[in-house]
Amino acid sequence: MSQSHSIQASPSSPLCKNCHTAPVHVEASGRVHDFCGRRCAAAFGPSAPAAHGPSYYSPGGEMCLLCGDDPKHEINGRMTDFCSVSCRDDVYESAPALLEIPDSYEEFEEIAQLFRDKWLHEVTPEKPRPRQVLKIYKVYSKRSHMKKFLAYKKAKGNARRRWHGTTRKCVLGDESSMTGFCGQSDCAVCGILQNSFRVSKAKPTRALVANGSFQRFGVGIYTSATSSKSYDYIKELGGSPYMAMILSEVVMGKACKVKYEDHNLTSAPSGYDSVVGEPKLTVNYDEAVVYTDEAIRPEYLVIFEPGT
Repeated sequence: MSQSHSIQASPSSPLCKNCHTAPVHVEASGRVHDFCGRRCAAAFGPSAPAAHGPSYYSPGGEMCLLCGDDPKHEINGRMTDFCSVSCRDDVYESAPALLEIPDSYEEFEEIAQLFRDKWLHEVTPEKPRPRQVLKIYKVYSKRSHMKKFLAYKKAKGNARRRWHGTTRKCVLGDESSMTGFCGQSDCAVCGILQNSFRVSKAKPTRALVANGSFQRFGVGIYTSATSSKSYDYIKELGGSPYMAMILSEVVMGKACKVKYEDHNLTSAPSGYDSVVGEPKLTVNYDEAVVYTDEAIRPEYLVIFEPGT
């Protein structure tokens, strides 16, 4: 721990829970830790009965997304969403699951800002700018899918965040208490958050869909870096006054950049892993297409209030 972020411990400071010799670390803000340093914290962690042995607390004081009782901490040198291994495991063992990110957290503002910054369409009466981001939930996918996704990501690389708009037939996420999946087979939002994206769910047709768009690059999973483009594909059929959009992590690998449509594609061209439609003629805003389930996972659910 950096000396510039600590203050001199007084003789009355409690002793480290691990070595029982040195006084605990005290931050300049007055926050008192359980250990004298990272080494003792890491050594103590594995032996803790409930695995509550953080090696380093979240500097912003952000609390565990699951229990909300203790600050987030590092596991294996990486800041996590949880205060402990036990909270982390509880979430992944019950996945798929959604956990709300409080609007005071940096992660909330990061995602909300990305949503706002990538609203690139001209504001019109038919397409007003959203009023505000109301809720953001982090998505924890099934272990079975995450294992395949991470293996694909390691092999191909070039992961990007991309937006996806689709049909919601419920009010999932409208309120903090509404995080249970509705179970309706035609609620695409719940289906994606529960089982991730599936190429088999893509409609193998060139026919226009209700919003006037169609699969310009064949049968695949479509996303966009432009939130206002993904907005065009949202259908709210569950009576909600709000709208939902999914932010996904997409493994692009070696992307083939194209400017013209090719409706016959069922995979990326030979030597490529994905297709990126760049703005040109009929492609007004960017589109990213992957053709395998392992190339994408839902990462966040964003609930926003539409403009009027």
